[in-house]
Amino acid sequence: MSDDFGITGKTALVTGSGRNIGRAIVLELAGHGANVIVNARSNTAEAEAVANEAEDLGVRSLVVMGEADDKATVERMRTQAEKTFGGLDIYVSNAARRLYKDFFTITDEDWDYYLNQQLTASWYLAKAFVPGMRDRGWGRVVHINGEDGWLGGSSRIPHWVGKGGLRTLTKSLASGLGQYGITVNDVSPGFIETIRDMETHPEVTPERTREFLPAIPIRRQPTPEELAWACVFLCSTRSAAFTGAVIHVNGGQWMFG
Repeated sequence: MSDDFGITGKTALVTGSGRNIGRAIVLELAGHGANVIVNARSNTAEAEAVANEAEDLGVRSLVVMGEADDKATVERMRTQAEKTFGGLDIYVSNAARRLYKDFFTITDEDWDYYLNQQLTASWYLAKAFVPGMRDRGWGRVVHINGEDGWLGGSSRIPHWVGKGGLRTLTKSLASGLGQYGITVNDVSPGFIETIRDMETHPEVTPERTREFLPAIPIRRQPTPEELAWACVFLCSTRSAAFTGAVIHVNGGQWMFG
């Protein structure tokens, strides 16, 4: 365990942390001494396995199941964080679901559901946890965004729109919360090496993956662990001058700005 980021003993929540990017962020936070709250939508066994891995690193953990865009779930996160740890210092809004449909087949119900997943969930988290951070005079908020919010696209319109809105939410929160010692930033993954649901990512076949790699300057997919390090830096005491910012972890595939 290392305290070089100054977060030993602080408490962090990561939504959607039963696997992939969320799991890597939990373990990186735990490796730097933060107690962790693991959240997953439905796979309790996965979430508990991540919590156990975190405890093996010498910290305390808690599992709260449920969808992050459900206000009742977020309220349970808040009350359990206060009961178990005395409050929350850090949260990473990572949970997100995607659909794969074109404009003509996306329904109004799809629009509401997936926009809530990508954007409204982060609003609920802010309303639940930022007041406590303000009262304590310190807090870290990280949104896992994506190139989607800059590029747009035709196959996942609610998702792309939600990510664009999330970028604006990050800047809006950052502009008002810095005076309270709270920073709000984005981490934007590119074509990360993760386990994907082929129903929602039918384009990511092994053959297509090989075709994508030459477009990435480092000639490979970034890993969840590489993204997690960037995320945890933004959660640290050493990142106090970073707010409203975005760190792209895409191997140079998209060089924005």
